[in-house]
Amino acid sequence: MSSQTEASAVNAALEEPVPTMGESEGLIAQLQRGVVDPVTGEWYTAVEVREMNGADEEYLATLENKDNLTYSEYMVSLLKRTVVKVGPIAVSDNPSIIENVSMGDRDIMFMAVIKATYGSERTFITKCPHCNKSNDVTINLNEDFPLREPSMDLRSLIVKPLKNGKVVKLRLPNSSDSSFVGKKATSIAAQNTLMLARCAVWEDGERPVNAEEWARSLSIADRAMLIESLLNVEAGPKMEGVNIQCAGCGENVAIVVDWISLLLS
Repeated sequence: MSSQTEASAVNAALEEPVPTMGESEGLIAQLQRGVVDPVTGEWYTAVEVREMNGADEEYLATLENKDNLTYSEYMVSLLKRTVVKVGPIAVSDNPSIIENVSMGDRDIMFMAVIKATYGSERTFITKCPHCNKSNDVTINLNEDFPLREPSMDLRSLIVKPLKNGKVVKLRLPNSSDSSFVGKKATSIAAQNTLMLARCAVWEDGERPVNAEEWARSLSIADRAMLIESLLNVEAGPKMEGVNIQCAGCGENVAIVVDWISLLLS
């Protein structure tokens, strides 16, 4: 998704009607990969979040006026404010911890903030494209966005052989990678280059002088294979559409809600 498209999604979400608010839930969630303590090597998966308040709303409003705002940048900025702790690590003392979580864990934390703020259900008003009648649509955040079973050990590296026999090791992309790539890349090809350069893991003495040039030097087939291996890792909540039957005309209507709409609509 381009920066312009991501910014448009944020702005569009703000124009939606205010939903019905449910009863708030607990503030503890479990990450799938977690965060490792660099000193002890211990992994922390319990995360504590708080509900959003008026100060957060004002802060997010300032973000929406930024040029080239990316989806990932918006989410990371929000989570640095609303995630209280990851394990025993206070985010206020170490905000960069949010940038180091995997994409799936980032989405788990984001969903936890939504639940802490609104409860487990959100009700939207949507118009039927067939008859233009308004319908109330209730989304259950637990049932409609189920956690995907990880397709690999999320704490291990992805190891893939290239066509020439050389082996490339990749770590999972994190929030910082997503924000950086979304901000710097001007095309899908450039996104692939930056992501491969950032996620490649090298043994001592093997790291190239310029990781981006290394990524550009790979064959198209090898690049596609490596990018696919990153994209195919399933983890975190699954964003799915909701199908309803219009109360007015009886036609089936597919409702697709993005993360920002869940938060602000």
